[in-house]
Amino acid sequence: NLFKSPDGGCLSPLGEYNLNLGIQKVVEPEIIATARDKPGAYDGHPFIVEAAVSLGGKDAKEGITVVRFANRIPLLFEGGADVATRVANSKIKWSSYKIDHKRDKIGVFVSIVSTKVPFKGTGKEYIGDDITEIQQSVKRALQGCCQQLRAHLAKRNALRDVKERKSRLLKYIPDVSKSLFGILEVMQKRKQEESDGVVRPASPRKRTAEWSPMKRIKTNEEDVNSILDRMSKGEISEQILKQSLQEAVEINADAVFGIDGNDNGDTRKGGSTSKKDDNDDKQPLCLVPIYDEPNCPGSNVIRHPLFDFYPINISP
Repeated sequence: NLFKSPDGGCLSPLGEYNLNLGIQKVVEPEIIATARDKPGAYDGHPFIVEAAVSLGGKDAKEGITVVRFANRIPLLFEGGADVATRVANSKIKWSSYKIDHKRDKIGVFVSIVSTKVPFKGTGKEYIGDDITEIQQSVKRALQGCCQQLRAHLAKRNALRDVKERKSRLLKYIPDVSKSLFGILEVMQKRKQEESDGVVRPASPRKRTAEWSPMKRIKTNEEDVNSILDRMSKGEISEQILKQSLQEAVEINADAVFGIDGNDNGDTRKGGSTSKKDDNDDKQPLCLVPIYDEPNCPGSNVIRHPLFDFYPINISP
């Protein structure tokens, strides 16, 4: 090829920031990710594809809802034949990103800008999928969004599993503590009878234990006596057992992901514009870095663990 492909510098894309803000304002999703593919070209015409994938939101429907833009203008009709719709429905394996495309409320937003948008039909309401370069670019942009979501969804699902496991364990702690204390009371009673000279016949289970293929774990006599002595002194009670089990469950659940004692599932370091209650598992929105770093002095750049802010100096 004697000629270089256009670099897309002449194009004015919608921008991930504007796309993200617009989706947050209109859809109000639980989580959103945006991505922009590198500039491409077909038949000498440059194009840029930007995409966003959101989960949840007000008035959102189950399944995949595709919203399309061409040169910043929304396309409202003939969406079934559009390249964005076909890629989202047939080229993306949603289950690989821990997303259920049939039950989850998925919003797919695709913006294509080009010096010559390859519309199909006289109405210019959809972009055909016959141009391989655009189809592959849309697929890469959507996959970039899904890869961001997968990490957050995996962590959110793991946190939810820990909370459910913790809830189930706390539910049965009263019964377990009551049963444990009952066993200790029986052991203490038998110990007292043995000291008084009362001989009880061995239970059938105990007689056949040595013949069982599953050998019983032999308890240390000193440990048993120590526990019974503490019980007689009042250091062990049903309430103390219950409290100790609750503390053990809390510590184990908090140590899994290093979360605090509140265990509200919120691991975000930064703020968010959306409201969040105690039972909400929303995660921060995902943004990928811009491709071309603005040309401005490093001293004017505001650095933050979550973003870099580049102020624009407008000379008179």
